[in-house]
Amino acid sequence: LYGRSVSMDKNQPHLLKYSFADEQTGVQLHHDRCDVTANLTLSRDSDYTGGGTYYPATGYTLRLSRGEFVLHPGSLIHSGTDITSGTRHLLVFFCHFV
Repeated sequence: LYGRSVSMDKNQPHLLKYSFADEQTGVQLHHDRCDVTANLTLSRDSDYTGGGTYYPATGYTLRLSRGEFVLHPGSLIHSGTDITSGTRHLLVFFCHFV
């Protein structure tokens, strides 16, 4: 990957909001249409319960703290696990190698 540039889709990064009050609590299993996805957690642990990013390939749900981020291949199947209260904010980047 050395010597390659990275570009982002139009309208990137974007803010993702899961809100129990708005009944948008998670997202079903999917993959992203990019080479690499980056998710930066903006919410404090106390802002919501439940939630996280589930990776069926590992059987693990990753729940990050505010300021932590994860990178994964866009082709990796994952979901946003439902929150059970509060609001969860993420800054999401869809990146492509050029």
